[in-house]
Amino acid sequence: MWIISITKRDKLWDKLMNYSKNCNREAGPILAQKMENDDFFDWERIFVATENVKIIWFCTFTKEDWIPDCKYSPFVWFIFVDENYRWKRVSEKMINTAEEYAKTLNFEKLYIVSDHKWLYEKYWFEKVDEKSDEMWRIESIFCRSIR
Repeated sequence: MWIISITKRDKLWDKLMNYSKNCNREAGPILAQKMENDDFFDWERIFVATENVKIIWFCTFTKEDWIPDCKYSPFVWFIFVDENYRWKRVSEKMINTAEEYAKTLNFEKLYIVSDHKWLYEKYWFEKVDEKSDEMWRIESIFCRSIR
């Protein structure tokens, strides 16, 4: 498995944007639109894992998530794992990769917004808040200290 951090200048950008447009998760097309608009701060990143040139997972490391006026930051967002790689703790690898990058920027905490129960707790996150997202759904905000 090959894990890289990409920005718009990377060759994999367009491939991931097209992959995101067609992935079977609601967040995929939203990420593709964000990529198309290059709607990222300088330090924000997308992490992609490939295996034999196939994209098997991706996530973003961003200042904001889709919770309006949220006081927390930074977020691991747009977490997607190909169905053939689920249940293999790939999410943990994504989170740890984002955390390593967060350390280089001197962040002390990492956040994830999710409606999943008992998924991120196994990766040492704890629920710190609940907020409505842009579609008025109640989402949990999880936090873990950067180790």
